[in-house]
Order: sequence, then C-alpha cells, then structure tokens
Amino acid sequence: MTQHVSQSLAALQEHVQWAVGSSVPFVARSGGHSEWSTIGENGVIIDLSKYHGIEVDVAGRKATLKGSILSKQVASALADAGFLTALGNGNTVGAIPYFLGGGASVTTSITGFGSDQILSARMVDATGSIIEVTSEKQPDLLWAIRGAGQFFGLVTELTIKICPLSDLGNDQGVIWVGSFVFPLERADEVAQTMKLLMDDGSKATAGLMMVMAPPPTRKPAVVIAARFTGSPSEAEDAYKPLYDLSPIIAKGGPVPIQNTSDGREAMAAKGDFKRFGVVGLRRFDTGRFLQTVDIWKRLIEECPDAINTAFNFQWDSRPPRTPDFDSAMSLHDIRYWQNNLIWHTDASSRQRVDELNDECIATMRGPDRSEYADFQNGTRTGQIELRFRGEGKLEKLRSLKKQWDPQGVFTKQLLD
Repeated sequence: MTQHVSQSLAALQEHVQWAVGSSVPFVARSGGHSEWSTIGENGVIIDLSKYHGIEVDVAGRKATLKGSILSKQVASALADAGFLTALGNGNTVGAIPYFLGGGASVTTSITGFGSDQILSARMVDATGSIIEVTSEKQPDLLWAIRGAGQFFGLVTELTIKICPLSDLGNDQGVIWVGSFVFPLERADEVAQTMKLLMDDGSKATAGLMMVMAPPPTRKPAVVIAARFTGSPSEAEDAYKPLYDLSPIIAKGGPVPIQNTSDGREAMAAKGDFKRFGVVGLRRFDTGRFLQTVDIWKRLIEECPDAINTAFNFQWDSRPPRTPDFDSAMSLHDIRYWQNNLIWHTDASSRQRVDELNDECIATMRGPDRSEYADFQNGTRTGQIELRFRGEGKLEKLRSLKKQWDPQGVFTKQLLD
C-alpha cells in the first residue's frame, strides 16, 4: 500500500535521505492535481500539505513561497499587500510546482510565465542535502529550475518576483471577467469572429474558447470565458465583435485578481477521472478548430459519461512578456494553447476518451512541427525536444541532470 508522509522541513529532508538510502521510489505531492504526484504500491508519497507558507517582502518586491502553498493562497496574500504575480487558472494548484514547470499565467502579457518570476530556491537534492539555488551560488541550477525544476530535486522554497496591482492598468486591482455563450451550431461564425479578436493586439483580451455542454441544460455550446486587463470600462468595446453576434448569454464585470479563478472551483474538485491535454500553438487556425468541434461531438456520443469534458482554446491577444535572462523555459513564442479538460466518470471509457483527446491535440498541432510546442506541466511523454526547444538547451539540461541526479531519483526525465 502506498504510504503518505507529512512533513516539516527537517523531516522532509530526513525522508528524502531515507528513501534514497533505501532505494525506495518516491514522489512529492503539493496541490495534488498532477498526474505525477502519485506512485505505485512499492513507493511513497512525500505529502507537503502540512508544510506551507508565504512571506511577502513589500520593499524588495518579492515573496518567498514554502512547501505546498496553493495558488489561491499566494494570490490572496499578495493582493492583501497590494501585489500580484504570474499565476494560472487553478486555485488549488500547488504554487511551487506551477512555477517550476513554466507556469502559463492569466497575466502572461504583463508578468511573463511563472518560471520567469523565480529569483532563488531552496532544494533537497538527490543525496538529501539542502542546496541554496541562487544566481551567485548555483547559476546553472537556477537556469534549469526555471522551467524544468521538478527534475533536479525537491524544491521546498521559492523566492519570486511580485509586481504592484497597478500593473493591471487600473487602480482597483481587478481584471474584467466575462462569459459569452453561443449554440454549437454557430461555431463557424464565432470562430471567424474570434480569429480577428485574438489577433488584435491593440486590445488586451485573453481567455478560453470552450466547446462544452455546460450545466444545467447540457446543450452543446461554444463558451467564451473572456478576460480583459486595463480599465474595465473599455472591456465592452474590446468585446464588441462578440456582443454584435447576439449570444445567448453575455455578461461580465470587474473581479479582483485573486478571485478570477473562483468560477472554476468545480472543475478543480477531486473525484472522477480527469486529466489535461495541452499543446502550445503559434496561431489560431479556424479550420482546425472546427475539426475539433466534430471530434468533441464524437467523444460525447461515444462516451456519454464524458459530458463534462471541454475542448478549450486559450488565447492572449498580446505576446508573453519576455524576461531579461535565459532559462530552461522555451515557450515565450507561444501565446495560444489547446488546453483540454478531460473529465469522465466511467473507468472503461479511459482508452477511447484518451484516443479522441489525442486526435484533438494532433489536429490542432497540424503537420508543421515548428508551429507547436509541448508544455511539460501538462505533457511528459513524446519527444522531449518539443518541451525544451532552443539551441543547446536540451543538451545543457541533460548535462545538469547527470550532475545533480544521475540515478534518476527525481524521475528519469532528461536521462533517456
């Protein structure tokens, strides 16, 4: 039976030393949403849930995250102090692994990706030693954990950059959040309109175009979960092309930055069978999107228990903010994502659901490999070159893996 071990920092180090010395495989668990935070009956889970916290340094514009602190806890603590940082859509996602794996953010055009915020770290390495990872002491390791951090050790603390709420373009610390709902039969005209809206970088729009059957009616629909940064009064003009299509539902308003993901709590709840299908894209192709609509229809027809599944296209009309340093992160040319939430209730549906999700991802990728990239927080199979792109990047990561974790204590990634 798999064992769960709760931790203080000292106990955490002791358990890593014991596991390594006893050749017992283990994984760390923070928010518990990752497919890689569980293990078979011959291993142990190091559960960080009783070791968490945040310290905000207002003067230094930085914050130190500890253990299993969750994204919503970080967002709330920072907002209380007048700040924000790059965070994603999941309130209960572990913040530290989010940052380490790259971290696609709801504020990517303002802050950059999650890994771009990392200033330093404290890490338990493959020998059980505590390593201080800073630009002065371990610059190469710092380079590596900014985007591939889970593969080099158990990171117990991260110090990250924070920025004032005024960077959102208003004095209230809010993002405009809206919802537009259209019958699925109108997917073609909605996609054509969204193509123009997505490509218009003069207005700071972002969000998800979702193919789904939302409760309570369960009628198949295209749902635009929209965001706008800047003055909330300008949001209606930015989304005028959608209002002009006369959607079934059109609503929106300003929401404090720390509450922008609250509406997705049901999706993040534990239970049933859930996973993500993710691929990063350079552009939106309306024809391929419409093909995915047909794939979703087949999925729901063949696997009715997957009715909660949503095929989501995520966009930001403005490119990600690029940091002034290099790192293992290689997704700064990506501003679009196919970000599917796969959700079914019958275990026997797993193979078919996965097959149709894979078909959707392959459709959105298209034949040109230079047009897409994989995101290691969502995908750790397939060609690793699609996760860590750029001249010499993968070779450097493999060299550092051999230096810091040659036996693959923290997964065999980068050792193959």
